[in-house]
Amino acid sequence: MGERAESRSGEVGETNKDVQEIKAAGEAYAPATLRRLREASSSNDVEPEPGRRGGGLRLEGRGFEDIIFSHWGPNPNKKPAERSPLADDAAKHCAELAAKLPGERLVIPAGAVRHRTWDTDFPFRTGTAFAHMTGLGRDLEADAALVIDPTVNADGTVGHHAAIFLEPAIDRTNPRFFSDSKHGEFWVGPRPLPADFHVMTGLDIRDMTEFENALRQGAGPDGIRIRVLRGYDPRIDALVDRVREETGLGDAAANRGLDAVLEQSSDECRIIKTPREINEIKRAVAATERGFDRVADVLPIARKVKRGERLLEATFTHSCRYEGNGIAFGTNAASGPRATILDYHANDHALKDGDLFLLDAGVELDSLYAADITRTMPVNGRFTEPQREIYQAVLDASNAAIAAANKPGAVYHDMLAAALESTARSLAKLGILPVSVEEALRPDGHQHYRWLYHGTGHHLGIDVHDAYRSRNELYADAPLRPGMVFTLEPGLYFDAADELVPERYRGIGVRIEDDLLVGEDGVTRLLSTFARTPDEVEAWLAAHRPEDYLASFLEHEAECA
Repeated sequence: MGERAESRSGEVGETNKDVQEIKAAGEAYAPATLRRLREASSSNDVEPEPGRRGGGLRLEGRGFEDIIFSHWGPNPNKKPAERSPLADDAAKHCAELAAKLPGERLVIPAGAVRHRTWDTDFPFRTGTAFAHMTGLGRDLEADAALVIDPTVNADGTVGHHAAIFLEPAIDRTNPRFFSDSKHGEFWVGPRPLPADFHVMTGLDIRDMTEFENALRQGAGPDGIRIRVLRGYDPRIDALVDRVREETGLGDAAANRGLDAVLEQSSDECRIIKTPREINEIKRAVAATERGFDRVADVLPIARKVKRGERLLEATFTHSCRYEGNGIAFGTNAASGPRATILDYHANDHALKDGDLFLLDAGVELDSLYAADITRTMPVNGRFTEPQREIYQAVLDASNAAIAAANKPGAVYHDMLAAALESTARSLAKLGILPVSVEEALRPDGHQHYRWLYHGTGHHLGIDVHDAYRSRNELYADAPLRPGMVFTLEPGLYFDAADELVPERYRGIGVRIEDDLLVGEDGVTRLLSTFARTPDEVEAWLAAHRPEDYLASFLEHEAECA
């Protein structure tokens, strides 16, 4: 890669005139260019060679067919279905969404498997709204859809009925169990059958072959309007578009606003968490903290290898896969000047003694509820004086935001304002802010944004950036209410080439992120509390050793027993 290609004009017989004509044409194709390209492509194959196959077995032969269908006992790997612990909450979420958009048919896809290469797919993760409205998680429901249908009750009020349409798993009663690599039990193992999904959710379960007819039923300008949560499953999006157009409800463009309102409404259903949801988030926070502990265990080894950032990323990922479904988002494992890059994900550099290491990471549980924590730590276990000064400035901003959240009548955005004001004052104290604090805090000022250029928090739940499409009056400008869960993540980032920053601070990036809950008493409290002050970070690192790594898993198992 990177070697300059040589021109080989003589191989296809072009003249100097042709070459000049090609160059002069720029982006347009000259007639001579088109003639040559057409000539060059004239003998290309237009059909693949028949009969070719990869290295797999050819499943054929009478003997194979005679033996494959019989002599199967009960599958010992299939576990009895159990009702989801979140099924009751999910039913309430469904009712809330139906009440926001009464009288309409709402289609919530679970999502489609994304193709990676040849016969390999990316890991499937159930769509957020689908998980929220069904209580299901993990990877069991690809290609499914939840349909919330409008109904009219006996008293004339408008209600709803919810059903899941899915591609049934193929067990050993169906000949395709060995030939369908997407749904067959031989390939994907025992999966829940329709009856199992009914037990897990309490909802009606219908075959996906009935989906189109269900969409059409009663749909039209004088009947039921259809909305779909777009972007999760292209096939469902296309089918809904076609059904709407054929039933007189307009094309995709005519319905774009309706679908966006459905997305907004489903997000707004996630602003306030139920006690069960809060418990899941607390579990995710605890699992994430254990992941950070394991990173601290391995840090002395990571200091000695070429790609220490990658080793620490892998350590956290391992912890997440062990305790949950996986990582909740792409881990940011940045050391030295890379900690000043907000979305650094290469994570492939060596750790340098004297640098800081920033880890922004979180676990996603099997229920899909997540945590999101950031800690910035000295690679060698001890902060330098400049590092400690910057760290303390970020911690001051975090504490100022928490204090603002607990003032009477506080709204969500007050935390951002408090964190930014604290940051401006710290930058002035450090001799970095080029104007007065008062000027920086004016609406036409904001000079301090140069070093803190992102929002300082977001709601947290099934999505790490949960409820993101909600209206401002329910999110940024909303009074803080019991059941809200969100992150708080101020930071300071001094690029190594930033000439406005004293040299002693250049290349330092610090972020501290915690997860918070507004309790039933209205008090906003930290859910993540470990190693927040510089002294606590140093003591935390000193308490961890590589030999503690494996023991931590056994300790966790003992606690869960």
